[in-house]
Amino acid sequence: MYSVLILLIIFISNYIVCLTNGPILNNINLQDKAEKWAHGHVFHDENENRIMDIDEDGIMGVYVSNGIDFVETDSEGKYSISVTDDTIIFVVKPKNWMTPVNDVNLPQFYYLNKQNGYPANFIYKGVEPTGPLPNNINFPLYEDDGKNEFKMVVFGDPQPYNIEQVDFLADDIIKELIINDDLKFGITMGDIVGDDLDLFSPLNQAISKIGIPWYNVLGNHDVNFQAPNDILSDETFERIFGPSNYVFVYGGVHFIVIDNVIMNEPIGDKGYVGGLRSDQIMFVKNYLELVSKDDLVVLNMHIPLAQHENFRQSDQKELFNLLKEFPNTLSISAHTHTHNNTFFHKESSDWEREVPHHHFNVGTTSGSWWNGVRNEDDVPGAMMRDGTPNGYSFISFKGNKYIIDWKVAGSPNSHTMNIHVPRGIVSNSTEKILLSVNFFNGSEQTKLKYRILGITEWNPMVKVNKPDPYFLKLYERYQGFMKIGLPTLWNNDADLADIEYPSSMRFSRPVNSTHIWEANIGSDWPKGRHVIEVQAEDRYGRIFNEYHTMRVASK
Repeated sequence: MYSVLILLIIFISNYIVCLTNGPILNNINLQDKAEKWAHGHVFHDENENRIMDIDEDGIMGVYVSNGIDFVETDSEGKYSISVTDDTIIFVVKPKNWMTPVNDVNLPQFYYLNKQNGYPANFIYKGVEPTGPLPNNINFPLYEDDGKNEFKMVVFGDPQPYNIEQVDFLADDIIKELIINDDLKFGITMGDIVGDDLDLFSPLNQAISKIGIPWYNVLGNHDVNFQAPNDILSDETFERIFGPSNYVFVYGGVHFIVIDNVIMNEPIGDKGYVGGLRSDQIMFVKNYLELVSKDDLVVLNMHIPLAQHENFRQSDQKELFNLLKEFPNTLSISAHTHTHNNTFFHKESSDWEREVPHHHFNVGTTSGSWWNGVRNEDDVPGAMMRDGTPNGYSFISFKGNKYIIDWKVAGSPNSHTMNIHVPRGIVSNSTEKILLSVNFFNGSEQTKLKYRILGITEWNPMVKVNKPDPYFLKLYERYQGFMKIGLPTLWNNDADLADIEYPSSMRFSRPVNSTHIWEANIGSDWPKGRHVIEVQAEDRYGRIFNEYHTMRVASK
């Protein structure tokens, strides 16, 4: 009788607890039942068959992620991580190892667990349903040198809208990178294509000819506009490239890739804003907790960080807060079709360290959207709207230090600036004679000076915020073409198909450049031809010299 009474009291107590806390307990129980775990190994794939053979060893201390959390492999290379029915599991490439690449040199470091597949209405396919979670998801790695000194190449916005523009990229840029044997890997900073996601495949084929592993960042022209929300907008990107948020390591440099394009709703709205979802903030936070403060952290995104607009300031502040304990940082973006080096200072931004944060907005391979008069290779002379010729960047790393260079497509490495001075200067006139220099990779930390050979000593030049004078002239000429009715490729009339156009797309308006320097050199010069020498000292202390002639005529 006594034991029955005890059992009755326990039952009533549990019933009361369930009445009081039932929803919470039920939620926990349901969550536990719904939670799934992925298991597997990260292993040394000695025979490179991508299968963990019985004699191949696991690798200890490698991180695996579900897009938010990170777990570390044990002494046998084993890991376990929680997943949902829509999770991309990936391995963080360590410094001494390399992941496999596919036939177009895209790194294969992930497993797509998409049990329900992509929305049925998508024109551009996403990931097909992957079925039940496998018992083991293993990640093969190959030994790599892990050197702390290496070089990468960066593309901004190839953004082809048709197959001919893929040809432009191949003929203008890819061909001159094939001979480079000192590049460790490359990355495209978003707008890989221009809305037509079927162009991913031919573009990847073209870039693969460079012969190095190639990483990719998602841009606002790489999304499915049919997606019902931002999270599903990258489904086609994931099918081709894997996760849109991921991490990889070379040397002592941690490359954190984040999709910072927040797409508007409802379906079909092509609008967006730069920012990060809360899960992405947590993803960055969780990884930074694993990083040594001595290492270099490089954030890779499409939409640039901003001083006052374009990027949600609350998100940017959170990001800067996560980085405040790291003395060595760099962030890279593209998107604007201009080439900029911006520095966030403690006094004028949310950046919290004394040393300013360097944000590098790389110029574009497509220039101003493959726009301009075509050259002898039938490729548009695609100058960007800030006067920077189209091209790409090299970034050289040594430990936690780096040096950025801009390479003009089709030009020698020495082409670092354009110099402008009026033709036919009239000696001793009252006119203001401006020497203007666009030092493409310049910034607030760059110094320029000039001299007239054999006549003057060195004189400083002043940094100004204004459009490039040459691009202004190009735009004026374009407007002249339009006034007389000369068509452009924005005219889609069938009867214009055979006309040879001076430009391949509508010409872009000039914008203020962040790397223009000027000096009023006057007109008090002897009649004849003279040589102007311009010298630039960049933020790394390197010296660049260029020459330009000027002709002085008598009154």
